Amino acid sequence: MNGRKAAGYKEGIVSILINTILFIIKYLVGIMFNSIAMISESVHTLSDSLTSIIVLISFWLAYKPADEEHPFGHGRVESIGSIIIAILLLITAYELIVESIKKYLNHELMIFSWSLVAILIISAIIKEILARWSLNLGTVYNSKTLVGDAWHHRTDAIASIIVGIGIIFSNYYWWLDSVLGVCVSSFIGFIAIKLLIETSKDIIGYKLPSKLETEVKNIISSISKDISDVHHIHAHKYEEHVEITLHIRLPPNISLSDAHKIASKVEEELKRLYGWNVTVHVEPYIESEKD
Repeated sequence: MNGRKAAGYKEGIVSILINTILFIIKYLVGIMFNSIAMISESVHTLSDSLTSIIVLISFWLAYKPADEEHPFGHGRVESIGSIIIAILLLITAYELIVESIKKYLNHELMIFSWSLVAILIISAIIKEILARWSLNLGTVYNSKTLVGDAWHHRTDAIASIIVGIGIIFSNYYWWLDSVLGVCVSSFIGFIAIKLLIETSKDIIGYKLPSKLETEVKNIISSISKDISDVHHIHAHKYEEHVEITLHIRLPPNISLSDAHKIASKVEEELKRLYGWNVTVHVEPYIESEKD
């Protein structure tokens, strides 16, 4: 199995198992101590399993082989999964900030118990470890889907800490967890929007970063002295599969055969260096014409 695909499956399955176990523990403890805060936190933990299920479905569909209707494969399904996860993260941030404001307005106090605090701390540590693991996989395999799931795990860890702080200081600073909740949820919302914007670029198509574009132009220009201009470089990402389209200008009197050979050399060189699938459009160079 492809290493990237295996990582996606592993992350999704492990996340679902851990979230389910933590949900059961938190829910039972919440019932035992009659703690609405703990029961609510258990539901939040269980909801993280939804994003992990999306990870599994995204990776399963993304690695289906190309067919007649999808000649470039199904890689963008993973990007769609990333967008869904980012939206769910944004919803989580919204719900957390609304809940924090309600607690502040209602002066809500929490039932104090060191047992509740201990469960929340242990849960936060486990979810933060899971978040770092998922984030590392997302970074290694360049997967925004895994990065998004990592932030869902981290959100749950932070929420557990906030609830724990609220329980510890409920008799002294009843407003503390509400204030922390607003601050943290605002940060989570920022991360969600950033992830949403970055993932949308993969679907819409994007321009190469300036440094990389300059590097590519220099490589192409060095292939043949007949190449006078390189422009309109556009990237179309299908996760691991990347399609690049670009234009080069050649002398108007060059033969079709020679123009084809130069274009093929450009495609082969960029494929060798970057692994891209490149399509080159050839234009005649006219002195008065500047792009």
